[in-house]
Amino acid sequence: MNRTVSNSTSASRKAASKIAGALGLAVVLSLALALGVAAIARADVPDTRFCTADSDLVASPGGGFPYVVSLRDGANAPVANSTVVLDFTTAPGVSLCSDQDADADRRILMLTNGAGIATFYVKAGGATAGYVTIGTAIDVIRHAHFVTTDFDGNMTVDATDRTTLAGLVGGAGPAGDLDKNGVVNATDQALFEAHFGNNCTTTGAVPMTWGRVKSLFR
Repeated sequence: MNRTVSNSTSASRKAASKIAGALGLAVVLSLALALGVAAIARADVPDTRFCTADSDLVASPGGGFPYVVSLRDGANAPVANSTVVLDFTTAPGVSLCSDQDADADRRILMLTNGAGIATFYVKAGGATAGYVTIGTAIDVIRHAHFVTTDFDGNMTVDATDRTTLAGLVGGAGPAGDLDKNGVVNATDQALFEAHFGNNCTTTGAVPMTWGRVKSLFR
């Protein structure tokens, strides 16, 4: 009888071992499948670990200062035809020219080109204690300081702005540091003079093309 019990116990242990092994294999296969699906899902989707944008966004009512955002996926490959968002709702005090924000939602959008790049020429003025949120339709890439030639936000670069900039010379910025090199100096004053007198009716260096995708954010 003892031998019968022993054999029964041994068989039960072997069966349990087989079940545990099968369950373990199933778990491993499920995890592998999930990871594989996740990897596929990440293809051609911007991954903030590899996306880039400058920490200072320079603007002028007439545009002229490029702000470049690069979108790349989890394999560090460029993501084309993806939406980049410059969100000014987190930058109270900044005024955007109406031709760049026709629906007054304080967001500027653009699609990336074949190299995954979106280059903005922001037409804006004013001052803010906040920041511009740079991101995609889903994720935040960076919070950027707002820098402009139009310090008082009257949407014209004039003598008042010149006086304000003169008072910033010698400082570290970001206000007044139009070339983003960490110091406000004669180079920034020269850049300011190149934009003196411009306003929202001044033709920008490069036309924007984000209007057709703004409906995604309504």
